[in-house]
Formats: sequence, C-alpha cells, structure tokens
Amino acid sequence: MKYLLKTLGYYAIFIILITFICSLLNLIGVNSTITNLLIFIFNLLAFFIFGFKNGKKVNSKGYIAGLKMSGLFLLVLVIINLFTAKNFFNITTIVYYIILILAGTAGSMMGINKKDTNAQ
Repeated sequence: MKYLLKTLGYYAIFIILITFICSLLNLIGVNSTITNLLIFIFNLLAFFIFGFKNGKKVNSKGYIAGLKMSGLFLLVLVIINLFTAKNFFNITTIVYYIILILAGTAGSMMGINKKDTNAQ
C-alpha cells in the first residue's frame, strides 16, 4: 500500500505537469481537440507505465495489482472531473475510464511477466 501511495504522488505530479503543458498549448492557440488527445495519450501511457512498474513489484496476480493501481488513479481523475465538468457521467467518459483501467491492468500483467526471475 505504501508503494501505491508513493505512485499516487508521482501521478499527481504528472497530472499537474500535463495540465500546465496543455494550458500553455491552449494559450498558444493549439486546437482543444489536439490538447484533449494529448491528455488522453499521456494518461494512457501513465496508466500503462505505472501499471508495468507495479506489476514488477508484485509476486502474483498482476491483473489485481493493476486494477488496484488503476482504481486509485481513476479515483483522482473522477474527483478532478467532479470539480471541472458540467456533465459528469456520459458514455464517452465511461469509455475513457474503462480504457484507462484496461491500460493499467495490461501494464501490470506485462510487468509481472517481464519481472527478472534471476534477481532474487
């Protein structure tokens, strides 16, 4: 659990950084569709990478570790969305969240398979 909270702190820093970058892009005049796509891609990569690292830490059942980590990160996104969005639940946000959970779970499952078994 201590590792998950540490990872959550890294994810919070990541969210602040990506918000700053996308705000700068919007000030420059980049289309909001492009910034939304960048946020989606960066979130997808973050869920996958943190899931991969989390999978390397656990001994078995990588999908459960990935679901825990993704659920914790998703809780942060849902709380942010509560304060920023007008319509909270619609089909696109639900699909967005499902894709992020699947990315974190897949990353964790791959991480447990790529674990170095010789370094024990």
